[in-house]
Amino acid sequence: MRKLCLFLVVTNSLSAVLSCGGRTILHAGITQYDKTIILDAHNRARQLVALGQVANQPPAQNMAKMIWSEELAAKAQEWAMQCSSYVHDPNRHRGRHYVGQNIATKWSTRAPENYYESQADWTGEAISKWFDENRFYNFNGFRGGKTAHYTQMVWAETAAVGCGFVYYLDGKRYTKKYVCNYGPSGNVQGEVPYEKGYPSCSSHGLIESRSYPGLCEKFGIDDGSHHYDNNFVYEYYTYVG
Repeated sequence: MRKLCLFLVVTNSLSAVLSCGGRTILHAGITQYDKTIILDAHNRARQLVALGQVANQPPAQNMAKMIWSEELAAKAQEWAMQCSSYVHDPNRHRGRHYVGQNIATKWSTRAPENYYESQADWTGEAISKWFDENRFYNFNGFRGGKTAHYTQMVWAETAAVGCGFVYYLDGKRYTKKYVCNYGPSGNVQGEVPYEKGYPSCSSHGLIESRSYPGLCEKFGIDDGSHHYDNNFVYEYYTYVG
């Protein structure tokens, strides 16, 4: 008979359970290691695009190097704790500045068999899934829907990212929810993610990055234009033996 084990229960407080819509939180939050992985994965993906190393996508002149934002991360974690897997945070924007948001959700009916299965896999279950949408993107214009996660990831003027994570039990479903907020937001209607051409930071008043050649260093400014939300849900159906 299989034993049901729950690993790393972060909180048993009533407020935490209520904030998750009555679901049971099994693990929440991100570590310093997670932050490093998330930021590096985003910058390496942006670097590949900037250098023209992504099939069927042009290189970028003005791709900003991303930095980590604790403010964006706090809002992302706050929204993750709501356990609203299929909707975006309507209150994530900061004044007139829009904040982009990518969400990925994975669930299974099988309980975690060890500690590691209860932990976040940012590259495998979220960031790589978003970036893989480049296969369906036509640079001639923003297409939304199936490619909006990718375009937000490689939006040139988006220069900050902050993310949150929660793992919870909803009935019989063990669910991981990944949330990343981006500032300033990308996916502006009628615009493309970046200026085509090989990296030319100085042409755009930017500084070349030493840590990620091909990327530029400067924080962009959002003008409050209209933006799209990006939500990506994929499901695993499993059985308990």
